[in-house]
Amino acid sequence: MKRLPLMMGFLTAVALSLTQADVGFVRDEGYYFSAAQSYETWLRGLPQSLAETERYWSVNFEHPPLAKLSFAVSHLVFSTWSRLLPDALAWRLPAFVFAGLLSYWLSLLALRRSRAAAVLAPLLFWCAERTFFHGHLAAFDVPICAVTAGVAVAWLRIASPLEGQGLKHSLWLAFLYGCALATKHNAWFLPPVLLVHALLLPGPARARSLRALLFLLLSPLVLFATWPLLWHDPVRHLRDWISFHLHHVHYAWEYLGRELRAPPFPIEYPLVVDALALPLPAVVLYALALASLLTDFARRRLGPDRLLELGLAGAAVLPFMLRTTPIFGGLKHWLVFLALLAPEAASLITQIAERSGLRRALPLAAAAALLPGIWQIVHLHPYGTSAYGELAGDLPGAASLGMQRQYWSSNVMGVLPWLNANCPPGARVYFHEVNIESYRAYLQSGQLRQDIRYASGPGDAQYAALQWHREFRDREPETWNAFGTRRPAFGLYLDETPQVVVYARPGSPGAP
Repeated sequence: MKRLPLMMGFLTAVALSLTQADVGFVRDEGYYFSAAQSYETWLRGLPQSLAETERYWSVNFEHPPLAKLSFAVSHLVFSTWSRLLPDALAWRLPAFVFAGLLSYWLSLLALRRSRAAAVLAPLLFWCAERTFFHGHLAAFDVPICAVTAGVAVAWLRIASPLEGQGLKHSLWLAFLYGCALATKHNAWFLPPVLLVHALLLPGPARARSLRALLFLLLSPLVLFATWPLLWHDPVRHLRDWISFHLHHVHYAWEYLGRELRAPPFPIEYPLVVDALALPLPAVVLYALALASLLTDFARRRLGPDRLLELGLAGAAVLPFMLRTTPIFGGLKHWLVFLALLAPEAASLITQIAERSGLRRALPLAAAAALLPGIWQIVHLHPYGTSAYGELAGDLPGAASLGMQRQYWSSNVMGVLPWLNANCPPGARVYFHEVNIESYRAYLQSGQLRQDIRYASGPGDAQYAALQWHREFRDREPETWNAFGTRRPAFGLYLDETPQVVVYARPGSPGAP
């Protein structure tokens, strides 16, 4: 029974590894690469004193360690020691493993419905450029999504009278939840969902699940074991971690022509972003899946599997409907919402095909559901943060609506070849939203010439690569004034929509 989910997981990891080379480094990856390098230095120098441990592990203290530690170990093994993989691929390799695990666990959840659903659930999740893009990144969003799905599978095994009788199931659940704690703070929302789910189960399953819930008290041991920063003054470091997210800054974000800088945010924001960014068939299927789960919940017709999927999906998106939670980053924050709706949505595809009564109805229904998303990937990859679907009118329509055109600075990858070809030796480039850590990663990976230098602004730059953000609309006039020209030298345009515009000082190579 597990061969099909294993195949889906393997194919996902392979597909992402084969399509990662052109994906630019997002801002967060720059920070996580730096953290992984620091952790790798610590690993290479074991044993270390507590003072040295704190120094190396204080880099990016605001996020738990598991994903970054996996990036560090992968780079140590596959790049530093064996020289088998280039730096970027070695750092990103664990991301593909997490993505494969997500497909594996989604397929297992859907397999409780049908084999067809087990194939369609992960495909539906990944066949959209936004989600496909995030699967390539050495970041935390897909890993926490994967481990949450793993917790769901482990929990349902315990709730089942045929599967969850042994101590090993409870220990496995505790371990997976520990991995979630060690991945991202989204894990804080899981125990309440599991508790409510347990209380809604029938008698024997309820008692068994409540006993298993106690094993989650062991889960922080995984967090502690994988985070050497906690080995010294753990209370302070835990307090700093939690405080960072409880008082997170609000970055400006464009939404339907408004520049959102501070709460209160629109309550419908996450649902509208999903509707505009995803391919239309996926939007319809996710909406129908949510409606189906909510309707059957109201009618008390939900079995344990679907009840848990509804609970975890709701817990993923509801915090972003409170109007005070930071909303920057788009749908990456609530990927679990889409992932846990995917099994129900996949099941709906199979039901629609069965009710049609047509021969080969399932392949046709699957094609109708997936092909628009596949086309979106083919058309837009690797520029995933720019992807919008049919309801938005694709990229030009989203720009006219006043939606965030792109973010995280990874689209600069589209102009690096031009800069490499035109910049004179030692040229200074203002990379705008590209942080210094990502700039160094481009140098290290060979995607940017080693002699090209990082400028802090257009005033001390020979070239400027400006990311189109409404928040930074003053940067272009600032560059015009500094360079004495309004004519771009080059740019990245997707469907004629400006994404990154390059200016060159008059007289410089490549200047118009």
